[in-house]
Amino acid sequence: MHDERLKIAVDPEYMSALGLAVYCFARLEWNAVRCCERIEPGSIATLEDRTAGRVADTLLHLVKRLGGSEEQIGLQSAAADFRFLVGTRNNLVHAKPGIAPDGRPGLFRHGDRWTLAELEGVADAFAVCSSRLGRALHGVLDRPSHLSEGAEAPLDP
Repeated sequence: MHDERLKIAVDPEYMSALGLAVYCFARLEWNAVRCCERIEPGSIATLEDRTAGRVADTLLHLVKRLGGSEEQIGLQSAAADFRFLVGTRNNLVHAKPGIAPDGRPGLFRHGDRWTLAELEGVADAFAVCSSRLGRALHGVLDRPSHLSEGAEAPLDP
């Protein structure tokens, strides 16, 4: 069973883009969890084993309580974008492996092959949203006046 994975026909560039997209989403999701924890200490315990959709819904609910400064509106926008991107992530990780008519292996969702450009594009979208949430962790959510009582020091994004 050693190196069995190497017997699967894949395009290394495609697989690299797929892996990077999945990793970028994982960072995005955990920045969302960290934002929830910053807003409501202790919430991380209830979110660790939840779906990304549940994390997104929780974040949206929590950020609505923060008020309406420009930074908070930016955080609300990033939370809404994260919720949208959960659907994109689901389409990616629930895709099925297959072979395109031109013989190239890849992932297919609803009959459409995820292209290399699409994988790179969603990885970028995940990374951008993650950065926005990370900035919120060290911006508006870093200020004690916007947090629940007893909030912790900044978490690393």
